[in-house]
Amino acid sequence: MPIGCHDLLIAAHAFSLNLIVVTANEREFSRIPDLKVENWFNDL
Repeated sequence: MPIGCHDLLIAAHAFSLNLIVVTANEREFSRIPDLKVENWFNDL
């Protein structure tokens, strides 16, 4: 299944600026190699 267009835009922007994506949707974003992803919702 392809990555959603909005998620892909978010990932591309974060990747291009070497940023971390903070999301509860780790499964979707973890499919992008070398993208930094954190889930702060796990800490609640």
